[in-house]
Amino acid sequence: MSLTRAGGRRPAGKGRRRPGRPFPAPCLPSGLPAGDRGAAAALVVLFLPCLIACAALAADLGALLIARAEMRAAADMGALAGVQDLDYVALAEGEVLIVPENARADAEAWVRANLEDLTLIEQGSLEVVVTVINLSDDRAPSCPVTGRRVRYPTVCVLVRALVRLPFTVSLGPVHVSVHADAAVVGRP
Repeated sequence: MSLTRAGGRRPAGKGRRRPGRPFPAPCLPSGLPAGDRGAAAALVVLFLPCLIACAALAADLGALLIARAEMRAAADMGALAGVQDLDYVALAEGEVLIVPENARADAEAWVRANLEDLTLIEQGSLEVVVTVINLSDDRAPSCPVTGRRVRYPTVCVLVRALVRLPFTVSLGPVHVSVHADAAVVGRP
């Protein structure tokens, strides 16, 4: 016979162990059975390398995007610097021409000056290709990188470099290439 807290009788069969049924496993304060005590630590040990690898890949992707953006900005600045080297004698006669030698030198100097402090680029791997396109009547010029038709005197800058990634060093450097162009547009 068992009594409840209020002192009353409990119905027969309630609260007694039935034959053939084991006692329930003791529980931790968290509600987990005592047999699962180390499961969380084992899961952390199993998945921690995967988490670290994902974080390293995310950091490398960020570094690659930063290097590409810096190279793109340098190519833009180089193209804008090169397109400013106009032939003023021809301009006085009404023809818009870019001086190719000066434009190539200025564009390359601007690109190299803007990328010299970028530590992600391997030293000596920076390649700058500057193409100056002056219009002539005998041909329809096009951009050597994109292939699009050029309607005005244009400076095209192609920048290539090897970018070192900070965490996945074993994969080696990644080849990055960016392009920018600028054109001289006269008044209508």
